[in-house]
Amino acid sequence: MWGELHESKTINIELPEVISSGAANRMLKELGMTLHYDVYSFEAKEYENWQSQSLLYLQLRRNGLEVDAQDDFDEIEVSYLLATRPSSDQTLALKTIEKIIIKFNGVATYQGEKFEFKAVQNDWDSCNRYLLQEWGEEPGNKELRRMIEENYA
Repeated sequence: MWGELHESKTINIELPEVISSGAANRMLKELGMTLHYDVYSFEAKEYENWQSQSLLYLQLRRNGLEVDAQDDFDEIEVSYLLATRPSSDQTLALKTIEKIIIKFNGVATYQGEKFEFKAVQNDWDSCNRYLLQEWGEEPGNKELRRMIEENYA
């Protein structure tokens, strides 16, 4: 069993009001999101077969409960799969998250603190360093993916 592998990092975006699924779909599509039945994602332009195909995944919530893309919502939970994407994707992921925050006029938090690009990148850089120093692996490589799968086997 492996220890902390920093599989996923989450940013929560609270919206000022409930938004309809129709308006949200249009807005998310304008940002380049893809809808997969009931989940939105921002697809990676390139990926190896062991890497996540998506840069970001969005979960929608209303009154704290998870809802599908067909439902109205008042919160977006954005997940970045840090361990299964190359670290070179991190800036693009954070810039895309900033665009979501602005587009929805939301208030975002990361680990309970106000979302600030530089602070989040600093934390992710610490995770990158940890993975390199502790496990000898960098985000997005095949061996780290194997380690993650072993954690859940």
